[in-house]
Amino acid sequence: MKNHYKIFFTIIIIFTSIAFSGCDPFDDVYLTLALESNFSTTGVGTSISLTNNLCLSDFSDYEDNRDKLEEIRYITSAYMTLDATQDLRGDNLTLKLFKADGTTLLFQFVVPVFVANNYVNNPLKINLTQPEINNLNTYLVNPQEDKCFVATLDVSNVSSSGIIYTLNSKLEFLTELKIKP
Repeated sequence: MKNHYKIFFTIIIIFTSIAFSGCDPFDDVYLTLALESNFSTTGVGTSISLTNNLCLSDFSDYEDNRDKLEEIRYITSAYMTLDATQDLRGDNLTLKLFKADGTTLLFQFVVPVFVANNYVNNPLKINLTQPEINNLNTYLVNPQEDKCFVATLDVSNVSSSGIIYTLNSKLEFLTELKIKP
């Protein structure tokens, strides 16, 4: 009889500890998806104007979980220079993100003085306004629908130490995927 009490007491302790530890197999699962748009150019002019298209379906984390998604939510974004000609600089680095139609602006971010090498291994955090964040989240509201974007990078009054300059960079924005358990 003492063995029955010990077994019963052990089972109660196990179930109680599971209940209070928060171990719930039905908790929501979240995955961070980094959407990247790469920009590369070699030029001699006084302005840089680049465009890149990207879709959620370009990223395997989205495609692998597409049928199980409950929500996609914007987290943050950044600009990084991967490689650039020494002393490449300009005015008004303007980063824009549009819906797939290329005309509906989701956000715009401007840096008045651009020195490309300042952002090598030092990402520039893109601070969006609350209406811009709302625009992105509204656009992402139906997570099973593959959403596409048009990203642009523009710089005016470009100068560098050489005649020909190069710029390889990327715009990255992070989203959070909420996956059904």
